[in-house]
Amino acid sequence: MESLKQNARSYRADAVIGFSVNIDEISGKGTQIFMITAIGTPVLLNEIKHIQAEVVGGDIDGSVIKNKVKASLIIERYTGIYTMDNATAEFIATSRLTEFVPLLFKAMNDDSGLAQEYIDRQATLFRYFDFLDKDQAIAILYGQLLSDDLTGAQFKIISKAISSSNLIDYDQVEKLLAGSLLAKKAALKVLTLDKDWYSAQDIAYLQTLKGEG
Repeated sequence: MESLKQNARSYRADAVIGFSVNIDEISGKGTQIFMITAIGTPVLLNEIKHIQAEVVGGDIDGSVIKNKVKASLIIERYTGIYTMDNATAEFIATSRLTEFVPLLFKAMNDDSGLAQEYIDRQATLFRYFDFLDKDQAIAILYGQLLSDDLTGAQFKIISKAISSSNLIDYDQVEKLLAGSLLAKKAALKVLTLDKDWYSAQDIAYLQTLKGEG
């Protein structure tokens, strides 16, 4: 029981769920021994309450709770791309959990002169936006381009993500053109990209820009 508590503390958990005690009898050579085993899963109870608040009126899948708790621990312990392993980077990339967004923007600011091992890890990490719904990825990436705390490193990586995933949105471009110098630069980069297809509204907007030029 005490070792279970210590294990929970090592994960900074504040509760143990699924607690059970198994008693097994071992006998032989005239002796009889009982082996008692305590089993439980350490969790962050406050985090689970937060998850429950997010999905009021619906069932909570066990894997959702597990991933949310894991995400909370990753975010709490994050100190940089150097201390992250590849499995964690892959988990973040495929998780679709929006709580990782601030961490991703922090990771974008890590030293650009990284060794190839860390460059590859960053590339894995930033695949996160490929797993999101397109509209969600657009809102997050363009939102940071419009942020007052946008950095040059973030600008480069976000611009690359928009280009590689074809996340072109002219409504967002219009906002960028009214933003900071770096935001305007991002808008011009987006305008040089080719969309997969153009709506009548897109064509009208581009013709308006051409007329203004």
